[in-house]
Amino acid sequence: MPSTKEIPVKIHFEDGSMWATVDDMPGVFATGDTLEELRGSLSEGISLYLAENGQDAPPVDVTSLAPAETHTQAALAC
Repeated sequence: MPSTKEIPVKIHFEDGSMWATVDDMPGVFATGDTLEELRGSLSEGISLYLAENGQDAPPVDVTSLAPAETHTQAALAC
């Protein structure tokens, strides 16, 4: 069974599309016209970040994006 972890994600809305960054993972940047596209882009970006930083982790799937008090939480299945 995959484990899950929540990480803070900043989502920005601009000109009808959205983009996101992950402060804890410098260089991770995702874009999308819909939340589903953004979720997929975040999954790919986080997976690449972990692989490039020598972390032996399976591909990540951002399973949900939910508002938190001060930021958005991304639930990861890895």
